[in-house]
Amino acid sequence: MRKSHIFTSLVLLGCVTGLTSCSHETHAATEQPAVVVQVRAPAVVERPESVSASGSVEGSETADVAFLVGGRVTRVLVEEGQAVSKGQLLAEIESTDYQNAFNTASAQKAAAQAVEQRADAGLRKQELEQTRIDLERAEDEYNRMKFLVERKSLPPNDFKKYEAAYNNARERYDQAQEGTRKEDRAAAAAQAHAAAAQATEENKRLSDTRLLAPISGNIEMRKVDPGQTVAAGIPVFTIVELNPVKARVGVPEAEIGKVHQAATAEVSAPSLGGRWFKGKVAIIGVAAEPASRTYSVKILVPNPGPVLLAGMVAEARIFGPARVHALTIPAEAVVPDPQGAPIVYAYSPDRKRVYGRRVEVGPPVGNEVEIRSGLHGDEQVVVVGQQKVREGSLVEIAGGAR
Repeated sequence: MRKSHIFTSLVLLGCVTGLTSCSHETHAATEQPAVVVQVRAPAVVERPESVSASGSVEGSETADVAFLVGGRVTRVLVEEGQAVSKGQLLAEIESTDYQNAFNTASAQKAAAQAVEQRADAGLRKQELEQTRIDLERAEDEYNRMKFLVERKSLPPNDFKKYEAAYNNARERYDQAQEGTRKEDRAAAAAQAHAAAAQATEENKRLSDTRLLAPISGNIEMRKVDPGQTVAAGIPVFTIVELNPVKARVGVPEAEIGKVHQAATAEVSAPSLGGRWFKGKVAIIGVAAEPASRTYSVKILVPNPGPVLLAGMVAEARIFGPARVHALTIPAEAVVPDPQGAPIVYAYSPDRKRVYGRRVEVGPPVGNEVEIRSGLHGDEQVVVVGQQKVREGSLVEIAGGAR
């Protein structure tokens, strides 16, 4: 019996020893070889103080264009996206009725001006002489009839007719000598001015049948086609000036004090692959948006081409006069973690392993990118081989840490 217990104990001891040996062999087999990487410390650089903000691109000037008179559209000469110049013809409406109204007004103007000229000139010499002759005839007739009525040869009622004719002739002659009355000349002048104003108005309405571009830019919207009837004042085109453009961004209340008029700025559109455009601050809002507590800032950006288009998402950096220190690393050293957040791998000399650090990436600084948070500056960051490592990977430093 005792021998049996001893044998059993020896068997159990052998199994335990074998399992321990197998465990060590398995661990050694699963240990990954060290990944060769290069590391370096973040660089410390001096750069201008800047404020980052986001927003959108908009035209530096926008105009909704409408006919000032109504009618049927006969021609449309531009398409959406087309570049136009100030004063360029965009569309026309039927002008026959407006032409006829202008012709009528022009004739009335000419007639009124003729009346005014006649009033200013007064009677001609021939007309004055005729009124004198008429007066002499009436006076002679009056004297003869007066002689007859005094001798009871003419009834008094018949004499009154000759007397009235004589008085009228004298009054006409007196008026002819005095010329046109002042109030008549004023009335004639007023009628001439009214007719001229009406003609000018009809001429403007006729010219308004031709729709001209009020600004230079690009056709952003077209809402009219030939044959349509349009009403006065309803926009049929929108023109937007894209060179320069304005980037409207929202600056947080905590940083608006760093933004100054005419400050240098840079604007980028993610849809253009991160290309940056230089500009200057043109307008700083004076009231914060109630919900976001941000102030609207407009940056004027030269935009030949145009390259930046209205409505694009814009990222902006607005620079101030102060200088600050920043940490920078190569952009390729930043990789996404499984959740998509940016991280860098920092080397631990004691463990000879690398561990991810979530970082906040700032704007480019030269050929590198700024790291706003996540690093202290004394770390050794993987700059070559970062795509081959993961959290806790064993690494071998090529050329030593720098």
